[in-house]
Amino acid sequence: MNYPAHYFNLISDDQLDAIHENTLRIMKEVGIVMPYDHAKELLKAHGCTVEGDLVKFPREVVEEAIKTAPDHYTLYSRNPDKNVEISCYKVSTAGPYGSPFVTDFDRGRRRSKLSDFIEIAKIVDKCDAIDIQSHIHCEPGDVPEPDRPLTMVYYTNKYSEKPGMSSIFGYEAAMQGIELSSIPFGGLEAIKEKPVVASIPCTLTPLSYDPRQLGAIRAFAETGQVQLINSLSIAGMTTPVTLAGLVSVQNAEVLAGITYAQLVNPGCPVVYSASGSNSDMASGLLCIGTPEDHIVSLINGQLAKRYQIPCRISGALSDSKLMDAQAAYESAITIGAAYTAGGNFILHSAGIIETYNCTSFEKIIIDNEILNYWKRIYRGIDVDEETLAFDVIDEVGPQGAFLAEDHTFEHFRDEFYMQKLSNRQAHDVWESKGGLSCEQRANAMWHKYVEESTSELGADVERDMKKYVEDHIGHELFAE
Repeated sequence: MNYPAHYFNLISDDQLDAIHENTLRIMKEVGIVMPYDHAKELLKAHGCTVEGDLVKFPREVVEEAIKTAPDHYTLYSRNPDKNVEISCYKVSTAGPYGSPFVTDFDRGRRRSKLSDFIEIAKIVDKCDAIDIQSHIHCEPGDVPEPDRPLTMVYYTNKYSEKPGMSSIFGYEAAMQGIELSSIPFGGLEAIKEKPVVASIPCTLTPLSYDPRQLGAIRAFAETGQVQLINSLSIAGMTTPVTLAGLVSVQNAEVLAGITYAQLVNPGCPVVYSASGSNSDMASGLLCIGTPEDHIVSLINGQLAKRYQIPCRISGALSDSKLMDAQAAYESAITIGAAYTAGGNFILHSAGIIETYNCTSFEKIIIDNEILNYWKRIYRGIDVDEETLAFDVIDEVGPQGAFLAEDHTFEHFRDEFYMQKLSNRQAHDVWESKGGLSCEQRANAMWHKYVEESTSELGADVERDMKKYVEDHIGHELFAE
């Protein structure tokens, strides 16, 4: 494969080979705990050794599964203009995921509720650099836990046409989320060849899986929906402290899940998803805004490109406790890592602070601006007779000015990124318009996005989705 030249290779091919070989050795000699009967039976039938819940993988089984995983596919939206191509050659982005807390300048930090969840869905829908809605924009803590998965899928669909994500908590719950997501498209059979929803089943690191996550892998594989098979490994805590050891462990975990998915349904769409980082050795807590997180992302990107599988890299990550300079520089660096690593599905692309624990409304807007910067950088430049511009250079000549030339007016809108949040006015002009900080402008912008939001579901689809949720949770849908 000829990947864009701006992908950054942190380690040599020989080092990458060594990690791959170490991974295969771990999978064959140490094994992965997979306590789910369907997985064990299927893997055993294809040549794996099963000892209780421990599965050991022969090289050939893993490498054959890697070959059957596709390198590109489309995640469909009910608005075709918002379909997302997931490919080893392209970048797609998804919003914040999983935070139990939210914060904004008006209301401060708080336990998240359904109203916060809905506001974030509306904001993300308006953010032009974010392609995909996540499943858990934040945890709606006022909704009973068993009711949350379907409630979140319903309200995300109600307030956004962008493709979304769904539940990973067991086979049955995963199937329900998929079925609910299929309603706008005509039902489950209509989406088996045209995926409309994604998920992120996770490993139980080190070297094991929860049975519910394996059930989710099965459900998404059987129905042909997209899944980001993920390991969140912590150097010095759940893996060796060395980053080569961390990457080897999480690579083994991810490849075990990909192997299972491909045996369930060869060719089903998967994303290689690994989000390891280091721990703070004083507290034992995970860190996500560190150089080590960046290093792991770059190596993950190299591994996924070796395997020719689309790669998930985490996006705008920060350990800061608020939207401040630390949040800005850590997020800019981690998004940069996602792009330069060749990330194809950037989850947590906006809003995350406090080591995944909190989503900042203002930061969603600020990160959207950072993403747009990177989209422009990633696009590169065209080099042809028109863009080389010899004729206009010759016409203007030495000491001339290009501002009034037709060539300038014909090209500047495509050549330059037109900022939506950043301010580049002269100081007196900026001051005359209120002298607002970036954070204040972001606050005003997210309010505007929420106010401008409208329901996109047709009445019949909304009725059918609402009924499906209520039939499965056993009572009326939790009101917004």
